[in-house]
Amino acid sequence: MICRMQSLSRRSFISHAALAAPVISFAPTLLAKDKNDPNRFQIGIQEYTFHRWIGEGKLDHLDYPALAKEKLEITHIEYWNRPFNGKHTDKAYMGELVKRTTGEGMKNVLILVDAKNQLDSRDAKARTRAIDEHKGWVDCAAQLGCDAIRVNCRSGGNRDENLDNAAKGLGPLCDYAKGTKVKIVIEPHGGNSQDPDWLLAAMKEINRLNAGLLPDFNNFGRYNRYEGVTKSLPFAPAVCAKALKFDAKGNETNTDFFKMLKIVYDSKFSGVISIEFEGHGIDPIEGSLKTKALIKKALKAAAA
Repeated sequence: MICRMQSLSRRSFISHAALAAPVISFAPTLLAKDKNDPNRFQIGIQEYTFHRWIGEGKLDHLDYPALAKEKLEITHIEYWNRPFNGKHTDKAYMGELVKRTTGEGMKNVLILVDAKNQLDSRDAKARTRAIDEHKGWVDCAAQLGCDAIRVNCRSGGNRDENLDNAAKGLGPLCDYAKGTKVKIVIEPHGGNSQDPDWLLAAMKEINRLNAGLLPDFNNFGRYNRYEGVTKSLPFAPAVCAKALKFDAKGNETNTDFFKMLKIVYDSKFSGVISIEFEGHGIDPIEGSLKTKALIKKALKAAAA
């Protein structure tokens, strides 16, 4: 399955797999006292960047953190659930991953969970299956010392009904995670979840301190991406700096990184800005390095 996956986008892959109270303020994990604090931001890497290499057998999941550290000089690591191949409940396997990361002074940030069952499904039994499926990823994230799992709410349909179903799915999952530091974070990834106002309404409806949102530079669809990131930043434990293509000057052609990172800089957010390179034509190492250089350049400009 994972080899076939390399020719599909995350969204199309998930679609294929699926066929087989008051507003709570979610404070960022690290609130900088000074916008110019040199430790305010860290650059991370999302494992999905290497999905083709993983699918082709060129990169083993356990070797991914070392690759990030050695080739990218990045020590803040995000994971994707698919390459675990079901071993996320294997304590020995997980122990080895902990040893290769936190034992080497690295920081595990979050896990991107593309699950078969949707937490906002219209079907109550499917929601229950989704909750049970995601509980294993909460446990996995807790063992790794991650701050969050990022999940999908992409069933769509009637806006209000979808909000209610999202609360019924994410609420119990947040309650399950309450004893850990793991937050349940919705990413904009299809359906109503691409609407930033729906995401804000979902935070109100779910009404849990450990519920959050993941600002993604390129996932708001027909909605304004800059507005989407602005609105979701107060609920964010991390930021996804997605890149697909660069021009001759090293600028990303879909998102104005200078405008976007000025928004991030001017906000109260402090923490990890993670690279997620999904482009073609260059290998993921080169794409990640270009994204990293652009993030640093844009943050420097924002601080000027």
